[in-house]
Amino acid sequence: MPMCLLTGTAPLRDWVLAKPFNITSTPHPIIILPLALAHMPPSLDHCTPLNTPVRRRLQTMAVAWHCSSFVVFTLFNLMLWANPLGWLLAIPYLIYFFRDKSPANGGVVKRYSPWFRSWRIWSWYCHYFPISLHRSIELEPTFSKVGEPTGPRYIFGYHPHGIGALGAFGAIATEGCGWSRLFPGVPVSLMTLVNQFHIPLYRDYLLALGITSVSRKNALRVLHYNQSICIVVGGARESLLTQPIDTEHKRIEIILHKRKGFIKLALETGNVALVPTFAFGEIDTYSILRSAEGSKLHKVQMWLKTHIGFTIPVFYARGLFNYDFGLLPYRKPIAVVTGRPVHIPERVHAPADDVVNHYHKRYIDELKRVYYDNRELYGFSDVEMDIVG
Repeated sequence: MPMCLLTGTAPLRDWVLAKPFNITSTPHPIIILPLALAHMPPSLDHCTPLNTPVRRRLQTMAVAWHCSSFVVFTLFNLMLWANPLGWLLAIPYLIYFFRDKSPANGGVVKRYSPWFRSWRIWSWYCHYFPISLHRSIELEPTFSKVGEPTGPRYIFGYHPHGIGALGAFGAIATEGCGWSRLFPGVPVSLMTLVNQFHIPLYRDYLLALGITSVSRKNALRVLHYNQSICIVVGGARESLLTQPIDTEHKRIEIILHKRKGFIKLALETGNVALVPTFAFGEIDTYSILRSAEGSKLHKVQMWLKTHIGFTIPVFYARGLFNYDFGLLPYRKPIAVVTGRPVHIPERVHAPADDVVNHYHKRYIDELKRVYYDNRELYGFSDVEMDIVG
């Protein structure tokens, strides 16, 4: 017997894609999903059965936590301030919050917690999709077994962005896929938007996972402390290009041609290796309502990107107790594959454009090799990778 939070759960995808509706021409595309729910006939065919194994429920719980954690922390902060007794904790913490600059000055290195990164919940998270981590070649450790820095630092470039870089979180920001087993002596910090560190308590949660803000100053400091970093190179613009692979769409669009800031970071630091990393399946975890360039929705998304620093496409997938609509990702395999390092041995002050372009080309060539050498293995044999910007 199934259980479900929604009473109307006929396949939403069929409703949304039905003619004559067109998301690129509707004057108010943001109201589509609520309208769809209102017009769907009641059905229990797409709800989770009661006999779903406990391990799968735990996996779903872990993913639901990740997708909603920033909301939970925000609500908890509001509740803390709403209760005068909570001020006894909130006021001292707020003083610390404004004084501590760890998300911006490389302080994540001191806050990085291997213990927290190894919690069981992160294994549940990775098994949900499942996410797997693979290496093209063994990387030289940054630290020796006695903790002395002896090898290079690494900048892992993660592609594609997808909706939320879900594979990057599971494979790189946690030990859910056994990062330290595959890359011993290579501690790494996943970098994300600085906006997320404006939420009290949530920022401390991110720092414990080794996640830090993606600013130039902060990246240089983290590398200076001999900690590697991972940057989702395509950013918000690439997320708008996300489109799942199907019979009509057989290409993955990457933003990379003009993304050279991470190359300059490596050159200005020295003894750094660039490691292209491709996540097969990242773009298949959500269904996307892609806006046409020039449409009202696209203009709103670009305005958000310009003025707030990030934007996302209109997306949906499944719910907590139903399979056809919600904000939880689909259970689609994600294979995160790291490439061969492009080593930059010496520090270069104010690198010239031709030097930057040289290493940028080598990085792109290695990213293409990672993709085309592995695409058949992970079910993408007839899918092309296009660098479109």
